[in-house]
Amino acid sequence: MSDHEPISMADACNVLEREGWLATRPADFREAFLAAGRLRTFAAGEQISTAGDGADVGPGVYGVVAGQVAALPAFGAPDAPTAVLYNPGHWTGYAPLFGGPRVIHVRAITPATILSISFSEARRMLNARPEWWQNLALLVFETSVANGIVLTDLLLSRSDRRLAAMLLHHAGCRHAGQAHPIHLSQEDVGATARLSRHPTRQLLQAFEARGWISQSYRCIHILAPEQLRTLVDSGEPHGPSS
Repeated sequence: MSDHEPISMADACNVLEREGWLATRPADFREAFLAAGRLRTFAAGEQISTAGDGADVGPGVYGVVAGQVAALPAFGAPDAPTAVLYNPGHWTGYAPLFGGPRVIHVRAITPATILSISFSEARRMLNARPEWWQNLALLVFETSVANGIVLTDLLLSRSDRRLAAMLLHHAGCRHAGQAHPIHLSQEDVGATARLSRHPTRQLLQAFEARGWISQSYRCIHILAPEQLRTLVDSGEPHGPSS
């Protein structure tokens, strides 16, 4: 279990009413969804949900309330790096609602708190109000779009642009929003951008020298997200590349 300070249900609901998918949904659905949830805490490194699990295993549908968690690919080689980080306001775990298994592993990177809604309770609410299924459909759509943007950014040929894009994705501010700290090592961050250790270190040092990021042990803070977005989206050179 997590060793960070406990979060009240009221504070958890406040976070999820402000951030992410649920914050954009109609008030009646949002209130019912939050009321059905319960808080669960996880220590850094602890598994939250596992790819392949069905509706009878795991925390159900859940939103990140505090901390940072990593999505790990379940396909391909077992040593594949972290795909992307999830920050407060992100929801996942919904696949079994539609009859399929979970398709990613999710693990706490820092001590983390989630709000989970069991599949039985979610189905009860959705079947009582069939029009509410469209809210879940929107979550699936938004997640698919976000994943598509990550994949598109990874096709960028220049290493500085790829790394800048992945920093923005991990911080939860690719196009807008608050930049969350990135709790990954330099090597882990570089791996998500298809870079080895040396070029990753060079690029991060260059970004830091420009005042775009700051670094500490296993943590990167984005200080100038607009500058990183300009680098990613304009294609103009802003530093060393390969």
